[in-house]
Amino acid sequence: LLFSRLSWSTLGFPESRIVFPQLQTQAASMLTATYSLVAITAEQDNARSVLHSLRQYIQNIWHSIQQIDFAFLDATFDKLFQFDEYCHHRKIELYVIPALRKATRQVDALLAELDSLSESGIRILRTAHSQLADALEVGSARVHDVFIAMELYCDHWLTRLTKEEENLFPVLRSLLSIEEWFAIASQFLADDANTDRQRYVGSCM
Repeated sequence: LLFSRLSWSTLGFPESRIVFPQLQTQAASMLTATYSLVAITAEQDNARSVLHSLRQYIQNIWHSIQQIDFAFLDATFDKLFQFDEYCHHRKIELYVIPALRKATRQVDALLAELDSLSESGIRILRTAHSQLADALEVGSARVHDVFIAMELYCDHWLTRLTKEEENLFPVLRSLLSIEEWFAIASQFLADDANTDRQRYVGSCM
């Protein structure tokens, strides 16, 4: 009965509107960080799915190596190069990691390891691609080396994605400030809007 007679005004608060700035800020920060983490997780899942499909594709064509010609293998390399470009255009690479580099030195060693994995992977792929024509002339032994290089490239990216998920993602929320998460989310939204516009223009052509 006592509590039923109380109102916000009797407690010294305006009746029409109660504002808790600190709680509102914390809630907004949590929502912004969560939105950003969901977005990069979705890209991560997509990258893993594409990588799995590429590895299956490579294994399948290896089993039919006798029918493979230069154009076919060259097209396979194109798929891997496209995957590499996609990975480097993920939101985590374009926006989150640069923000981390500015905000803290705590994950410098991890970021250096991630860079090393992708850089060594693309070097392996480019070297194998440059030797492709010679490999086909020499015979199956050298072509086998080309396939090993493709597999090794995929292994490097699988390791990088796993390290991002196991070592980087769990600490992201705590390492970036509210303002930094808001800035990242704004970049994500602008990036998505630009992608949607490009798709719309493409559908009209």
